Amino acid sequence: MVTPTKSDPRVRNFRQLIAYKTQMTTAEVMAEWTLTLRQVFQDVQLQAVEASSYVRNPSGAAHQRTLVPAVRRLDALFLDEVRDGKRGVAEEAFALFLEETWLAVARVLVAPKVSDVVLLAVASFAGEFLRRKSAKSKQPRGKDELRVELLKRLMEATAAEDRVVRLRACHMLQIVVNRLEFIEEELAKQLRTTMLRRLNDKLTSVRIQSVYGLKTLQREEEEEGEKEEKEEDEVTRELRKLMVSDPSKDVRKAALQSLTVSKKLYQDLLVRIRDASEDVRYAAFRTIGNAVPLTDIQISDRAHLLDQGLQDRAPRVRRACEQMVLTKWFLECDSSPVLLLQALDIDQYPEIGSKVSRLLLKHFSEQPRAMLEKEGVVEFNALELMSENSETFSAESVFFWREQCYYYQKIDNDLDKAAALLPNVSDFSKMLVGTCKAQSDVLFIAQQLLELGHLLDFQDEFGRRNLLDSLQKLLRELTTDSLLIKGIMELMAFVYSGSSEQEFIQVVAEIISDMYDPVEAANAEISSSQPEDSEISSSQQKLTEGDEISGLDFGPQLHKLSVEEREAAEDKFEELEKRLETLEFDSEEYNKVQADMVELEALLQDPRVLSWLRCLEIVAQLLKLTSHNLSDPVVEGMGRYILPAVDNDVPALREAGLENLGLFCLLDKRLAERYLIVFWRALNNPEEESEVKHTCVQAILDMAFSFSNLQPHIFGAMQPEDDDKAGGDKDEQAEENSERNEADNGDQNADNNADQDEDMEKNGGSEQPAAPEQPAAPEKLVLDTIFIGLGQLIAVNDLDLQSTIVEGFCRLFMMNRIDNITVLAILLETYFSPKLQKVQKLDEHGFQSRSLQLLSIFFPAFVMATAANCMLLEEAATHLIQKSMEKLEMETESENDAMLDLGACAKYVMHLLSHNEQEEAIDAVKPSRKKRSKKPERRRCAHHNRIGITICLEMLALEKVAAMPSIHSDVVIRRQKALLKMIAWVEVTLDEKRSAALFKYLLEEITSKCFSSQRGLLRSAEAVLKRTSASFTEQSTNEGDGQQASAEEQDQTWAHGLVKEREEVLNKVLLTASADHEKWLKQQEREKKAKMRRTARYVSSGSSDSSDSESEEEGDEPAAAPTRRELSSRRSKTAAVSRMHEKEGEFKAKIKEALQDDDADEDDEDGDEEEDSESESDEEESAAEEEEDSAAEEDE
Repeated sequence: MVTPTKSDPRVRNFRQLIAYKTQMTTAEVMAEWTLTLRQVFQDVQLQAVEASSYVRNPSGAAHQRTLVPAVRRLDALFLDEVRDGKRGVAEEAFALFLEETWLAVARVLVAPKVSDVVLLAVASFAGEFLRRKSAKSKQPRGKDELRVELLKRLMEATAAEDRVVRLRACHMLQIVVNRLEFIEEELAKQLRTTMLRRLNDKLTSVRIQSVYGLKTLQREEEEEGEKEEKEEDEVTRELRKLMVSDPSKDVRKAALQSLTVSKKLYQDLLVRIRDASEDVRYAAFRTIGNAVPLTDIQISDRAHLLDQGLQDRAPRVRRACEQMVLTKWFLECDSSPVLLLQALDIDQYPEIGSKVSRLLLKHFSEQPRAMLEKEGVVEFNALELMSENSETFSAESVFFWREQCYYYQKIDNDLDKAAALLPNVSDFSKMLVGTCKAQSDVLFIAQQLLELGHLLDFQDEFGRRNLLDSLQKLLRELTTDSLLIKGIMELMAFVYSGSSEQEFIQVVAEIISDMYDPVEAANAEISSSQPEDSEISSSQQKLTEGDEISGLDFGPQLHKLSVEEREAAEDKFEELEKRLETLEFDSEEYNKVQADMVELEALLQDPRVLSWLRCLEIVAQLLKLTSHNLSDPVVEGMGRYILPAVDNDVPALREAGLENLGLFCLLDKRLAERYLIVFWRALNNPEEESEVKHTCVQAILDMAFSFSNLQPHIFGAMQPEDDDKAGGDKDEQAEENSERNEADNGDQNADNNADQDEDMEKNGGSEQPAAPEQPAAPEKLVLDTIFIGLGQLIAVNDLDLQSTIVEGFCRLFMMNRIDNITVLAILLETYFSPKLQKVQKLDEHGFQSRSLQLLSIFFPAFVMATAANCMLLEEAATHLIQKSMEKLEMETESENDAMLDLGACAKYVMHLLSHNEQEEAIDAVKPSRKKRSKKPERRRCAHHNRIGITICLEMLALEKVAAMPSIHSDVVIRRQKALLKMIAWVEVTLDEKRSAALFKYLLEEITSKCFSSQRGLLRSAEAVLKRTSASFTEQSTNEGDGQQASAEEQDQTWAHGLVKEREEVLNKVLLTASADHEKWLKQQEREKKAKMRRTARYVSSGSSDSSDSESEEEGDEPAAAPTRRELSSRRSKTAAVSRMHEKEGEFKAKIKEALQDDDADEDDEDGDEEEDSESESDEEESAAEEEEDSAAEEDE
């Protein structure tokens, strides 16, 4: 037998066969486990399609349990096939496992049709498989590398051009990342970079998934380091920006839910509860309720949250807020309604306390009866709690007691529970009197008791009379707090409502008369004693007045202070008032200062003033509560207390008098016309206080609401006899005037004032001759003048006054009581006011100004109401355009931030006048209702054409003015740019052919004659003309060419005439504006030169320092020994630092010296300029004198 050698071909073939079989066996084995891996992913997808729990609860326990078997199979496969014992990981098997896993994931990414359920299941499965709980948790070798590689490939897929692949990659990546409990720092940085880049994607869904992916990648607050803080700020800043400014509500909602709530982000969350989207507001309440404890929220923010949430227009947002109160805040307060109300500070926010109390009571009543011990029991019975412990008699417990009584009696209609809570009238009367006479710290409790009195049963006549007597005594006592007068009067009116209102009026009138008579007597005696005491010395006069005053009983005696003592007390009071504003509320020092102020105020008070003020307070409440008018003599007699107060020197009396006079005028139109001038004069008085002006504004607007076609009189009050016989013939006026002087003054005390006496003298002097009677008739004040004056007050920085005026004007326009285009233009300008936009951003809660809120609702409703309102808005827009062109502020660079955005204003007006909302309302009318209701007609109008014509006329006038040499080009260009921004929103319509043709003609004139030196503006104008011509051609028809041509010629002639008129107006304005602009340019040039000189001095001083240091170094070079390098590092550093400090001190000193020199040079230059101007003026005067002398010599 021959033994084969190595070189034998048979041996070589046999070895190749063995190697091939070995490779085939290995490939078969690998193919077998890769098939298993693919089968695992297929099973996960199949199970996801069959089970709907993936969609219903993708992150719940049920969903995770369905993935457990598949995760275990994949873990076992990885351990068996990839792990290679002690050596670690088999590289070939690891690479194959990675490729197969990525292939299974990539198939889901690129498949043409994949349901969201499959994507969610595969991503969740991959996340569960790759999850690592912490850095210390043991992981199979190679699994960390596998996680890193898979995530990197997913991150690369997020940049795909195909939007479907990009969306699926972002969706899958965020699911996997949120499943990972631990991520390496390097991998986290890469994920942040990738996700932040996707936040700017144009697809909304991609941005949403990127936001969710960044949720777990935010830095914790406890982490330190500048680099980490920077990254934290980057992620948080981007999410916050999206939460506030992204146009998609889903992105804002995702950003809100993804942000980690902290003290810095807390205020931003509060702003989102006023988001325009219901979903975002709902998410905001859910997030705040779950993430922010009650103790971490400020009291004002708590009130703001409840105020917005409990009255939100969306039911589910209200439910979210209610659940926040019931399931979070109520439990944090130990399930105690009193503690919850205490946390809400119901003294400051009683309305919020009422809503929360009724919410709790509703929640208690909806509980099953099995939870209660017996039926009919009152949950959290405040009356029992207060009876058991006297310390529980607090503001919160009394407040909740009143709310319980109101809820069970008025809302739940459970009279048994209400009867168990309410006291009898006699006990209530004792409790009320004792509380009202206590100190001011129980004022809130007294107010709640007065409101509780409306729920009592007054069938007990003895208790009823006892209560009425107690209320009358409280009204008569000056020690009763003024804040209780309203509650006392309302309770008295409620008690008397069961019997007679006339009795109530008479009782109150007697109280007022008894309190006012001593004041009137004292004033009369003082005024009568003044002529008699004219010859008495000043010391005797003071003694006499003191005796007279002491003889009258005004309650507390008036403290006698000298002029110096009173002035010192007033100064001290003002100092304490300023100091009080800087102190923390309810602190020890705050209470001490407040007590000192109370003592000083009592020292400075005059009992007569207090009595008069109390009378006016009662009169005001009487006028509000009564339904009688001036036909009732008791009500008519209230004028004797009001009119003297209006003319008083005390601001408090004057304010109360004006408030009462406003209420008094609402009883009769003739009174309103007579006394409206009083409010107008007080409003225009610059020395009047802001509170008085606010009262005057409210009174004027109330009169305009109540009466139409008001014709105010200029000369104050007319005679009451005139009012009684205003309906008679004018021919009998002379006889009435003759009888007027003989009338009894006591019957008409309401008109007994100084203005009336003057009018009586004027009327009396004009009785005999018939001809002079016409000038004596009261002159009328145009109501539009008052409205325009009120409109000018809108620009005042007082936001409360501004909102009052805006609200009043909105009501008047909607009631068709006013049609003044100037006022409407002011409202339009206010809506786009940059100042209000800044106020909106500065508010801590993100509140818009109330004026902006009112106007945002007013303008659409106003335009939709009638076609006449559209014409008013068009005229107002035209007026605003012209006045904006005539303003000087447009020329000042520093005013750019405060300029009105005419482009935005024009866009809004054009949108309103396009009637898009009306077309939507017409389309929304159901066909089935055609027979029952008429379908509204579409408005055919040409508002755009006419506003466009106005803009074109302004452009042509500006172009003619710009040709004058004295007009600066920048002044004109700014106005032209503003007009071009406005005209871009004009859409021509052929509903009015003449205006459309004129608009097109004027645009052609502008493109041919204007903007010769401004190519950019010319191109913009040509684009507008091109768009307008195309629209004109599409809508035009060739009918009536001859008549249309003649009409167009007339319109063109009319337009050129208007251009000349506007040219004259703008010429005057632009001359002044150009002069101001030249001054501004010169000022800028001077400042620039001064800055250059200052910079040059700094450079020269720095160069001299450097040259000195170089020379010193050159001089020290021979003396410098190399041994200095052998000094220790600490000593060398100390020496360097000391040298640096010395140089820094020298440099600061030189800078200071240079600044001083610069200021001195500027002063010298100013002085030189003044001297030059003076010398020039002297030379001119001398030259003028010489000319006059020479002229005089020639004449001689």
